[in-house]
Amino acid sequence: MLHLRRHILFILAGILAIAVTLAPVSSANRTRADIHFTNGLIYYALGFQDLAIKELQQAAALDPGNSEVRVALGMAYQTKGNWQAALAAYTEALQIDDSLLHVHALMGDIYRIRGEREKARVHYLAAMEDPELVAVPGYGLGVLAEEAGDWDTAVERYRQVLDAAPGHAESATRLAELLRQRGASDEALAVIETAQRYNPRVPELHYLGGLLYLELGRYEEAEHAFDRTLQLDENHDGAPRALQELERLQQQ
Repeated sequence: MLHLRRHILFILAGILAIAVTLAPVSSANRTRADIHFTNGLIYYALGFQDLAIKELQQAAALDPGNSEVRVALGMAYQTKGNWQAALAAYTEALQIDDSLLHVHALMGDIYRIRGEREKARVHYLAAMEDPELVAVPGYGLGVLAEEAGDWDTAVERYRQVLDAAPGHAESATRLAELLRQRGASDEALAVIETAQRYNPRVPELHYLGGLLYLELGRYEEAEHAFDRTLQLDENHDGAPRALQELERLQQQ
């Protein structure tokens, strides 16, 4: 879900770039659809999803041919967890403008969460046609492959994502864990250490790095990694147990 929220906010940033070119709400040179659209984006950014949906619904009714309004409306529904309404809004957006390949990535995420893997795969592959969108659909395809037990394809997809977006923490952690389970701890650690340079404040990267240091007998670095994990997330489930295991090993 964290990945999903981050991706939605990324897409929102592009839509907000359109919103800031609009005149203030009180200006008479803009239609009411523009005003509702702007208000909806502001409410979305502030986290008031119900108000955002209400404004965006009004904008959509007033401007039936505006695909951007429907993408924003779909994102608001998606953030609320109303998957069916989000899919309907995205479908309408694509009917208006089928070049919106990022919408396929959003739809793929919904279908994957709902367990409709084949539909998710179709939409992710459509999004992959835009080389600038590799990270989101590539990650989704990697997760689908991993869940299906096809680890070779999953590894390939996660590597593809990291080639395009080296800071994609979710792909880095999944790739490293797959490599670790295959016994390639050194290679997994290299993936984690690279990801940490881009994402120094992601607890899971430090935690997984600590586990790898532990396996490699690098106890001092492992202790530092687990301590850093708890600094970033004091409620982390695994780090306290890992520190206990580290203490046991150091006493042997």
